[in-house]
Amino acid sequence: MSRDTAQPSVASALHDNILVLTLDNPPVNALGVEVRRGLLAAMDSAADDPTVAAILLVGAGRHFCGGADIREFGQAPQAPALPAVVKRIEDSAKPVVAAIQGVALGGGLEVALAAHYRLALGSARLGLPEVLLGLLPGAGGTQRLPRLIGARAALELMLSGRHLNAREALDLGVVDRLAEGKDALAAGLAYARELVDSHAGVRRTRDARALGDQHLQREQINAAREQLTHKAKGLLSPQNIIRAVEAALDRPFDQGLEQERRLFQECLDSPQRAGLVHAFFAEREVLKAPETRIAQPRPIEQVAVVGGGTMGAGIAVSALDAGLQVTMIERDQQALDRGR
Repeated sequence: MSRDTAQPSVASALHDNILVLTLDNPPVNALGVEVRRGLLAAMDSAADDPTVAAILLVGAGRHFCGGADIREFGQAPQAPALPAVVKRIEDSAKPVVAAIQGVALGGGLEVALAAHYRLALGSARLGLPEVLLGLLPGAGGTQRLPRLIGARAALELMLSGRHLNAREALDLGVVDRLAEGKDALAAGLAYARELVDSHAGVRRTRDARALGDQHLQREQINAAREQLTHKAKGLLSPQNIIRAVEAALDRPFDQGLEQERRLFQECLDSPQRAGLVHAFFAEREVLKAPETRIAQPRPIEQVAVVGGGTMGAGIAVSALDAGLQVTMIERDQQALDRGR
């Protein structure tokens, strides 16, 4: 038996005593304001409903959640903010399960981390790629993930922006179970019923203990900071990610969240973030130009290299090796002779 109601961009259906909340904001169920409002309202309603024993979060279509809604970039923020929604999910007195298909990226993974249990289909991909936009996870990701899988693994994921496949996520402990097939709803309902039948209680990620060995975790944070001086010198968001994870080690959870928010805002206000977001949109706009669908690369027979220093000379050699005619330009004959 099921009972259906609807919130804007979040569908709600009661399957016996499991309340299924489906994020529905095509194409990737991004966390726009209507989805955030719908999730918050549905969680509040479930708390007061005695027929609900557990809550299952799923995504409509092919994906769980692709993260922030890029259509809101550059606009004034609208309530509720994602950290408030994530907190409401984790604070639930009833078990919350996230069943992940497709992608759970950025804020989408932060929503899943706030759930008490996580299941992923074998084709799922998970990640916190905010660093690629000059940002950091701003809804508790820098505080929950290290507590769940340790500082080194959490930093590697956040500093690289890469995606985990489902098996990697299971091996690291980001998810609790893999499911066969392509039906996240069916797999999630089976897992949720199993948890209810076994009287499993809530299990909040903020209480996870992977940061227990403080000396080892601090060594791993310092090693990441040392690597950063060579790989990403001068970039703000990687530095702030490390500082946020350090706060997870040094501060109580709520104080860590406050530090994360300050560091997130610092990134948000930076020209680096503005430049990377501009590039993000520019890359997508280029793909819309009709010429890109029919354009063919032009043949290149000769190139000019301005500057014959270490880099310029290397480029010139590579072009010569490719069979091209190369003209090198320098400011004077002496510099040109060195380059030659």
